Amino acid sequence: MGHIICIGQSALDFTTALSHPIIENQKYRITDIVESGGGPAFNASYLCGMWGAEVSLVSRIGEDENGKKLRQMAESVHVNLDMLIPDLEYKTAYSYIFTNTKNGSRTLFNFPGKASNVNYAFPEKEVSVILSDGHEPEMTAEAIKKYPHAISIADAGSYRESTMQVAKMVDYLVCSEDFARQYTGKDLVIDYWQQCVEVFEQIEKINHKHVVITLGESGLLYRDHGNIVHFPAYRVKAIDTNGAGDIFHGAFAYGMSHQMPLIDILKMSSMASAISVQYPGSQSAIPTLDMLGKGLLQAGEQISIK
Repeated sequence: MGHIICIGQSALDFTTALSHPIIENQKYRITDIVESGGGPAFNASYLCGMWGAEVSLVSRIGEDENGKKLRQMAESVHVNLDMLIPDLEYKTAYSYIFTNTKNGSRTLFNFPGKASNVNYAFPEKEVSVILSDGHEPEMTAEAIKKYPHAISIADAGSYRESTMQVAKMVDYLVCSEDFARQYTGKDLVIDYWQQCVEVFEQIEKINHKHVVITLGESGLLYRDHGNIVHFPAYRVKAIDTNGAGDIFHGAFAYGMSHQMPLIDILKMSSMASAISVQYPGSQSAIPTLDMLGKGLLQAGEQISIK
């Protein structure tokens, strides 16, 4: 088991559930709010720490009240915060999230902090896995240079210039169907397999290494022994899909750090994501390893979770 570093965004999420989609020019009465950690890098590092991995968070977290809450959450599962980016003027990012309880879809309003240019140096240490969500492309490039033997992973949730910078340099590009659609201009529908193959091959040309495309409730695509394969999702009733991708990527990084076979990593990551969407919040919905093991057992999966 090696050391994982998660590079990118941290935020505090405020989530409330609605029984229908948000409609313009309507008034909503909010009676219940779930407060949890958020941001792809934060959620991934929290999962790795919760599952007992050695993990450090490379992110901007302010000294304000929201930042103090995030630090306490991370430290509660032993996420190392010594590698936080020293941006002293930074105001911690936060999000307001509305979830549709009928289908689990979410509408997110993110308030990012304003980042300053700061001097940053990665420490001299052994790192086995680098996971980046694309929010800190220059630091990601520096980390890959600093730790050349580490496996690098991109969490590409949506197509942005900074995400593309990271996507081009990593060993594993693990992207969403939104990213794939935005990049290629083509939809991913399993019933139209040839188009899925064409999209997958276009995405592979970004980093010329390994690619996984997540498809939400439709599962994912990956390449196995030269063939593009569809792996279906585990069937669950979703009430809140927020953070599902972050949790998938955190589990993926965890599996890579434990040198697990790719198919077992995909099963584990898919199940972790599937369990999470059945609960409100993002970081607060991360399953324990015990919950994960029971979920896989119920699905008839036989894998060794190290």
